[in-house]
Amino acid sequence: MQFRKRKNTHAAVEAGALSDILFFLMLFFLIVSTLASPNAIKLLLPKAATGQTVPRHKIELSVTSDLQVYIDKRLVNKANLESELRAEAAGQENPTVVLKIDKSVTVENLIDVVDACNKAKVPMVIATEKTK
Repeated sequence: MQFRKRKNTHAAVEAGALSDILFFLMLFFLIVSTLASPNAIKLLLPKAATGQTVPRHKIELSVTSDLQVYIDKRLVNKANLESELRAEAAGQENPTVVLKIDKSVTVENLIDVVDACNKAKVPMVIATEKTK
């Protein structure tokens, strides 16, 4: 009697291309998440255990570690800071300056910025990162 040999077939799924696709998806989401940064000006803010929320009409005043001053992401000359703050506050009701200053900036430079806010007669709060 002659028996026929059965062909053994194995079902297999090629996963090589799947890992490539997953890698590219992960890379895409990593790149997109770094581009969607809420703060365009990179600062290292000091930490504080207490804090309050900011009123609605705020003027963001940022001072970088190399002493560049920005009002709402617009570079401003430090000599004209007081007049720029007055012009920015003129169009708003109850404006408040939110001071975001790099923690490496000296106290003397901080006081110069605070004096400009006081001369412009605009209330000011200092932004910090909340400690855990």
